[in-house]
Amino acid sequence: MELAFVVAKVFAIYLIVSGAFLVVKGKTLPVILKDFFAHPAVVYLTGVILVFIGSVMLIQYNVWSSSFKVAVTIFGWLALAKGLTYIFFPELLSELPVRKMRSWFGILGVILVVAGIFIFRAL
Repeated sequence: MELAFVVAKVFAIYLIVSGAFLVVKGKTLPVILKDFFAHPAVVYLTGVILVFIGSVMLIQYNVWSSSFKVAVTIFGWLALAKGLTYIFFPELLSELPVRKMRSWFGILGVILVVAGIFIFRAL
């Protein structure tokens, strides 16, 4: 199986698990994020890992053609951007109004699960 298929399937599983978490345990997310951002070293290491993952994906698949590899490319750019934000501007992410968005977690979770299943079955 081509590596791009594997990455896309892993991304689909990530979407399914993240969506299920939001549906089942979404109320705990503000507490988790508060604890996460209270530890700058963990935030920094998360950023480094995301930069590494995003860079590897972009080096391997920086493709902008009409295939599923575009999704892998977009995911790589998003991972790289999020990692750089964690490293250089963690206060931007820590100040997101997560508590105000809590009522949308269930809907967002269902959307993520459906998108993950769609991607997983499409490949």
